[in-house]
Amino acid sequence: MSRTADELMTHHIESMMNMKKNSNLDEALSDYSEELVAITRLDGRTRTMGHDTLTGIMRNSLSFAVKLGMDIEHAVDKLNFLYRQSTENYITLVASMPPFSNFASFTYMVENGKAVYVSGYAKTVVRMPSLGVKAHPFPTNTEAKAITDRHIANLKDHNIEALISGYAHDAVILTNLCDHPLEGKEAIRHYCEGLVQNAGAEIDAFTDPAAKITVKEAVAELSCTAFQHRGKKQCGVLTQRIRDGKIIFESLTFQNAVPVL
Repeated sequence: MSRTADELMTHHIESMMNMKKNSNLDEALSDYSEELVAITRLDGRTRTMGHDTLTGIMRNSLSFAVKLGMDIEHAVDKLNFLYRQSTENYITLVASMPPFSNFASFTYMVENGKAVYVSGYAKTVVRMPSLGVKAHPFPTNTEAKAITDRHIANLKDHNIEALISGYAHDAVILTNLCDHPLEGKEAIRHYCEGLVQNAGAEIDAFTDPAAKITVKEAVAELSCTAFQHRGKKQCGVLTQRIRDGKIIFESLTFQNAVPVL
């Protein structure tokens, strides 16, 4: 089955909206590869997940919602999509999910019509009840983590050339600071220059020592870092796919971002 990232996401959302108790869960799960690697923080707990743990958390979430008498279809229908951008193999969405969260960010990386890497983050108002699903014991990718740490340090230092050198020449970037995907060498330079010159408020909130880092994980090719800065009233998520020492894909989203790139 060959689907673009956008086609996969459309199917996934429709499957969730049409869910009736357990009847359509398998349809939604069919969008994920057996080789899935995911990093999520959707209920106030950070988890690394494979296909087995994702299946467990989705089934537990559905069971929990049904016991509470929640209308799953209505809840999904209330998703307010603020940003949705994609290329053939990548898609990033930003949404609000009242009253659960006013900022949620999801990134899917797709191969052969299935999601192989996923990051999901929600800024939650309250700590949600535990769903009883532990993190999958993926080993930390220390090299990928170091590359992301260096990238954030370069953002803090406003070091444009060092930022550019961290990307593969054909890297793909999705960000709600821009109204279209960015791909290739010239777009990467434009992006890095724009982060330093035009997105100062967002970047400064991210790199400020007072920012609370709520997610900082790197497993396989997937790295995810999320932050909240109460003083600056800002939060955001940086998701990267790292291969052979270079960033080949990046998603960078901020709450209430305005396109400036």
